[in-house]
Amino acid sequence: VTVQATREITPKSADEVLNHLQGNNYNIYLLHFYESSNRDEKITHANEDILGMLKKVVGDNPDFSYARIDLSDREFAKLGNVVGLTSTPAVLMIVHGKGVWLSGTNASLMADRLRDFLPAFKQASAHHTNPY
Repeated sequence: VTVQATREITPKSADEVLNHLQGNNYNIYLLHFYESSNRDEKITHANEDILGMLKKVVGDNPDFSYARIDLSDREFAKLGNVVGLTSTPAVLMIVHGKGVWLSGTNASLMADRLRDFLPAFKQASAHHTNPY
């Protein structure tokens, strides 16, 4: 796993993602699930907007880590089922095995919802507790 200054994780397999999420740590992860095989223009633009929003959230919170997970990639295809994903695009914010799902095409609404949950997740990370 390559972790760059922006805290972007570039996993090579579903197992690598699960190792992060199931590790005994209190890191806050933002995972953007998408399907590159979906060429619908609305979805393509939504994924670009979501990526931009996540980079801003991570930029404002440098202790967060994020990854983009392409479910069209055979290596990650089953991961959606394992983590309970029902549709894409979607974002999972998770700390120590507890998380929230945000899905849809409205990056602005997703950003607002992430901001709603941020205080609880930051506190959970800092105090090694659950966010809810």
